Amino acid sequence: MDKKEYIRRLGCFLTDNGMTMDGPNLAEHLNWNNFRTSYGTEYVGKRGTYTLIHATYDWLVSIGEQADADKVAEAFRKSDNTYAYHKS
Repeated sequence: MDKKEYIRRLGCFLTDNGMTMDGPNLAEHLNWNNFRTSYGTEYVGKRGTYTLIHATYDWLVSIGEQADADKVAEAFRKSDNTYAYHKS
């Protein structure tokens, strides 16, 4: 399973269970599952993590999976509780 599919499934699980997750917690999950950044380093829950969330959202929209994209949007939040899939 690739990173985007992992985030898709995790986002659906979180949303279906009324939960959310921030970038640092997602980074812990990604690292624990041995996913690495494009530089081969661990995620730290900052820009790279949020870029991956945004890329996952865009990918889901592009393949016609708007319902799952919406779940990813709902599930992952920034520390100020705004949507993580929005570019700053």
